[in-house]
Amino acid sequence: MFLKSSKGLPENFGYLNARLRARFGDFLVQEDYRRLASRSLEDIEVFLLDTRYGRSFRRSLIEKSLSTHRKIEMALADTSATVLSHTRSMAMGEPEELIGVILSRADLQNGRLLVRYFFIGIPYDTQPRWHAYGTLPVRFFSQLWKSPSVAHGIDRCLAFHHPLARALARGLEQVAKGSTLPASERVLLSGMLECQEKVLDSRRTKNSALVKEYLARTIDVWNLNIWSRVHAGVIQEEKAAELYLDGGFSLSTERLKGSHEPVGLLGSTPWEGILDRSKDGLPALTPGGAMREFWRWQISLRRKDPLGIEVAIAFIAHQLVEWRNLDSLVVGVSMGFEGDAILDKLILAG
Repeated sequence: MFLKSSKGLPENFGYLNARLRARFGDFLVQEDYRRLASRSLEDIEVFLLDTRYGRSFRRSLIEKSLSTHRKIEMALADTSATVLSHTRSMAMGEPEELIGVILSRADLQNGRLLVRYFFIGIPYDTQPRWHAYGTLPVRFFSQLWKSPSVAHGIDRCLAFHHPLARALARGLEQVAKGSTLPASERVLLSGMLECQEKVLDSRRTKNSALVKEYLARTIDVWNLNIWSRVHAGVIQEEKAAELYLDGGFSLSTERLKGSHEPVGLLGSTPWEGILDRSKDGLPALTPGGAMREFWRWQISLRRKDPLGIEVAIAFIAHQLVEWRNLDSLVVGVSMGFEGDAILDKLILAG
């Protein structure tokens, strides 16, 4: 589905949220994860067959050459894409536009895969597991993957005549110029956020303001990941200053540049929960720590306003977190990790 204006159409937050609230019961609970973390892959397979993932999993059984691990991965991705796409299809008017902005994270994730693929520069026939619930069609990304060169990929993006495709083209242009991977991804993220902000600028409502906050927190996550690499000694401060993005929700670039310890950076901000989840005195400022906190915030919105976009944000986050959790669980079980070690990698919120 391409970006389009739904102004003038009646909104259906009441209908949409009633449907979504009825489906929160489909999500796995903490006890499910605890039980599965100590089981085998075959046990997980049997469990999923009796859930909403069963239909997709049964289709994957036709591919006899695939491992159990790969079949489970395919079922998780296929079911998640179906659920998220159906969520948008139920929306009308403002909620449809806002959900489209939220689900454009799929376009960003797919764009990152392509930027990294062309940055490495090694042809690889097997395509990644595309996120199939965004604005741009999967076939667009699939065709780009087959491009013989980054220059050819840029041309394909520009020929697609879509603002998100042009944002990807700008990211690939950085790769072609020899920029670093973080610098190329920064241009991609900035371009895609700019596209979504234009959609939100056409509306002046409480709901669009919350989605703007969602985008601003996305910038915070990016900046925190850059800052964490500075703190770990991976990136020099001078280089990081070029990578930070303006427009974050609660962390200005000045604060990022002037803070040298996690407590000074995160204290008295919406991100201070990262400090509360510290282990052995070390804040979880790994590249994934900020994103985990972002997920928790989204899920916490579920009951904030029964007639607002909060319900959809929480539902979408729940689905994406469940997909991530089950992926992590399957990997952990496959590698023979202890149950507690697997659970430690999951986001158990609800």
